[in-house]
Amino acid sequence: MNAKGEMFLDTLVRYGQTYQLEQNEMKNSLFGGDDAVEIATPSIPEAEPWSDLERLNRERDLVGIYLSAHPLDEYRIILEHVCNTGMKELEDLKALKDREELTFGGMVVGLRKGVSKKGDPYGIARIEDFTGNAEIPFWRNDWAVYQGFVQEKMLVLIHAKLEPSKWKPENLELKINKVELLSDVKDNVIQKFTITLPLRVIDESLVESLAEVCRLHPGNADLYMKIQDTDSKMAVDMVSHPVKVAVGRELISFLDNIENVSYHVN
Repeated sequence: MNAKGEMFLDTLVRYGQTYQLEQNEMKNSLFGGDDAVEIATPSIPEAEPWSDLERLNRERDLVGIYLSAHPLDEYRIILEHVCNTGMKELEDLKALKDREELTFGGMVVGLRKGVSKKGDPYGIARIEDFTGNAEIPFWRNDWAVYQGFVQEKMLVLIHAKLEPSKWKPENLELKINKVELLSDVKDNVIQKFTITLPLRVIDESLVESLAEVCRLHPGNADLYMKIQDTDSKMAVDMVSHPVKVAVGRELISFLDNIENVSYHVN
């Protein structure tokens, strides 16, 4: 907004209309363009940069797909190494009946709200991860407790278990135990991160590059290294005290480009 409280888009539209009107008047003037009035071009106001998530969501709203990245890239390590269930797996709950607890998450890409015949409010959130998407129902008390977490475009991690349906015991249904924001989970759950490297790929360049990534992206996770010698079948475990890293997109992208590297959350 400008000093008058107007949106910049409104200022641009008004400028365009004024400019076009001036051009039309010049064409109809007996004196040609000699009496034209110069119109000041509006200056672009300074604005706060968008967050990565907001930028990506606007990309998808504009062109229908994410162009530069995916909003979940930052949390890929959580979805692949902390979660034990992909969203696509939730299409067949019977196949998951032996899992004591289900942990899954992703982005809320849709939300349907309503009121049951008994007058109880509910919400059904469609959540998407890298495997696909599924609808997760939140009935009565669950909706009252967790509705603030499952609004559209929010990134969540859900802990649940399977129970026989109250009305059809032969069927299974999800019982929601806990809902968290993925941003909180990444900061609090990942306390230890281990990188496993074969000895033959380690050189001075790799060490310097890894050190630089860790320096630029400090966090809360202790960094452990496991160096393996495939010839002698020996391994050495090391801890990088006092280095603590953020286990996010930058670190994971760097590691994915190293031959035969692996990593996991402890």
